[in-house]
Amino acid sequence: MKNDESPFPPGEGLGERLSVMPLISFIVTYHNEPEAYLQDCLDSIQALHLSQEEAEIVVVDDGSKVPPTFTGRRGIRYIRQEQSGLSVARNTGIKHSNGQYLQFVDADDYLFPSAYEVVLAQIKHQSPDIVMFRMTEKPLPHPPVSSSSRSYKAEHGGNRFLKHRNLRAAAWGYAFKRQTMGDLRFHPDIFHEDELFTPLLFLRAETLVELETRAYYYRQHEGSITRTVTPLVVAKRLDDIIFIIRSLKSYGNPILERRIRQLTLDYLQKTWALTHSPKEWRRRAHELRSEGFLPLPIRCYSLRYFLASLFV
Repeated sequence: MKNDESPFPPGEGLGERLSVMPLISFIVTYHNEPEAYLQDCLDSIQALHLSQEEAEIVVVDDGSKVPPTFTGRRGIRYIRQEQSGLSVARNTGIKHSNGQYLQFVDADDYLFPSAYEVVLAQIKHQSPDIVMFRMTEKPLPHPPVSSSSRSYKAEHGGNRFLKHRNLRAAAWGYAFKRQTMGDLRFHPDIFHEDELFTPLLFLRAETLVELETRAYYYRQHEGSITRTVTPLVVAKRLDDIIFIIRSLKSYGNPILERRIRQLTLDYLQKTWALTHSPKEWRRRAHELRSEGFLPLPIRCYSLRYFLASLFV
């Protein structure tokens, strides 16, 4: 396989790169989801008040068994690669997109156009490094649109947020400037890859806007990886979380401590929820303790964290 620029195969069906950067690229990752879900996703993006010069849609098909039938749809660039996982699919989308801003959308989810217009307004008029917004698991036909926002500016933007606020790490939960990302990419072959990418991206951001509006529909269904509980998948999910915790710790940046502590608690709770094994919980807790991640310092990050830190 020819591979002279990246650790994954080049996309199929790739069009010419644009000579002018559009305002935003929507990177849609697809792998065996029902095509009706994908159609909903694409319809929601194309319903936005954006011209073809302002936006592009890049669909990355991560080796689905049957390619979708929409591939000739106008305004959509389709890339098919060998199955390599979500991280590599997103990296493929980054490589072959052109937008000044990037927005990830999972193929089984969709945007609420009226709410996402608030995100676009921030991008057009404020040009922050990151615009955060909220999601819902309820398929509301007309979700309430809120313009309430909080800004984090100057050189302490991302650092200040990570130090004082709880992070929602899902990569589809914000739009961000390509320039801010620099050479940062998703780590391949791990679950929970957002938990590593997002805090490192926020460290690079000088200006952030946090919106209260719910602009994203997160669809829960049986095909989701979070519903898969085979022993091998459970073990890998847990091993990948501790890998992420160790990776963040290796940066030696005290700004990341809040996130590391919260991930440590999540790790312990997921260990119990996924294994229901006191022996396995004690084994993994002992490993954390030996590496200095436990005991958890008592902090009021959230009620859940505060109560757990009294005992762990």
